Amino acid sequence: MHLRSTAAVLAAACLTVTFAPIAPASATVPKGTKKATVVKIVDGDTIDVRFTATGPTVRVQLLEVDTPERGRCWHKEATARVGTLLPVGRAVRLLPDRDPKDRYGRSLFYAWNASGVFVNRNLVRYGYGKAVLYKPNDKYITIMRAEQDKARKEKLRIWSGRCGTGGAPVPTPTPTPKPTTPGGPGQDLDRRHRTCAEANDAGLGPYRKGVDPEYDWYQDRDGDGVVCEP
Repeated sequence: MHLRSTAAVLAAACLTVTFAPIAPASATVPKGTKKATVVKIVDGDTIDVRFTATGPTVRVQLLEVDTPERGRCWHKEATARVGTLLPVGRAVRLLPDRDPKDRYGRSLFYAWNASGVFVNRNLVRYGYGKAVLYKPNDKYITIMRAEQDKARKEKLRIWSGRCGTGGAPVPTPTPTPKPTTPGGPGQDLDRRHRTCAEANDAGLGPYRKGVDPEYDWYQDRDGDGVVCEP
């Protein structure tokens, strides 16, 4: 009887471990964010959100990024980009800095979408806006300026010397080299998606063979050594 009881206890413990819920991966989104729902895209760096279903609409200025104003080159493209990264009706995670509002009464936040993409950074990295310091809110300004340098070097969008309509195609970003062994020390992998289309919608890609470990996740149909071209 004693052996049977012991076995039963061990079996129950194993079941408890086996079926314990796994916490969702959220390493790409920092702690302290507030969940809200996007209700309107105002322009490339401004959105309206609600923190509760019946709560008031809050106008949000995205921190440390400045996109072209209405009537300027790349305004429409920047606005469309935010709409892709933060679709109306979908969740957004917002992180405040030290100063919660600007002089116009807009709430100041950094934003991450449902896929964990840092929206402010994405806009700067791909040339939709400039890195700008909203003192004293400087939490990510070093990163933003580094991303701006990459976009400027690659002549992306606002740095291309052309407007968004017509003209030569905008150059495709060259990814920052990463370790070639997935999971190795210092590895910084993008989130894996089912298809390149989903990766592009999340603001990711392209990936190059022998440079980006993410290349192996997707099918290189044309065999050119590059996958997930936007």
